[in-house]
Amino acid sequence: MAKTLFKNGKGEIHFGVNAPEGFVSAGKSDAEKSLSKLGKMKLWRCSVCNDMHIGLKPPHECPTCHQIESYVEINEKEFRVVIG
Repeated sequence: MAKTLFKNGKGEIHFGVNAPEGFVSAGKSDAEKSLSKLGKMKLWRCSVCNDMHIGLKPPHECPTCHQIESYVEINEKEFRVVIG
């Protein structure tokens, strides 16, 4: 299955097959907007399935692979490479 971008009302972005509850479909412009206004938000990647997340903290459970506490903090370059 192809991964896609999702967003929520807090400006968080998720890139994966599935999204956390409360997220809706998003586009690259939404991701760019969040990246340009990170503030206290950080970039995260699931170490199991490579889902990506922009937020204050990552999802407790990955919505795609269902692994618990599997997210690691990454840098913007890695995030951009993975989402293409």
